[in-house]
Parts: sequence; C-alpha cells; structure tokens
Amino acid sequence: MLAVRWLFPRKEIHIETRCLDCGDPIRIRMRDDEILEVDPPTAVGHMNLPFAKVLTGAVSWGAG
Repeated sequence: MLAVRWLFPRKEIHIETRCLDCGDPIRIRMRDDEILEVDPPTAVGHMNLPFAKVLTGAVSWGAG
C-alpha cells in the first residue's frame, strides 16, 4: 500500500485502511520517503524483502 508514494512525487498522501487482524482503523500520512504520521502510533508494517538484504545494505531506502 505504501508503494503508492511513487505515483505522487512531492505530494502528501493520506491512506486510510483497516488492520487485517482486528479491523481497527489505521491512518498514514506521507510525502515521498517521509512518513509524516501514523495512527495508531503502535501500528507495524510488513516489508516483503529478505532482512539479510537490509543488513548488508543491498536495499535503497530512497533519497540519501
């Protein structure tokens, strides 16, 4: 879902969805590579990427 940020460069994106486990609402605001707000702040996400690639630096997190 967060991949939509590439479709709207320099625009603020608002995502409203529900937790697939409990059904509680989740709201996210972001712009480009920056997450501006997450509600609830305890929300967690999933990245379909081997963690070993993160540890070796094989992953680019965007501008940097």
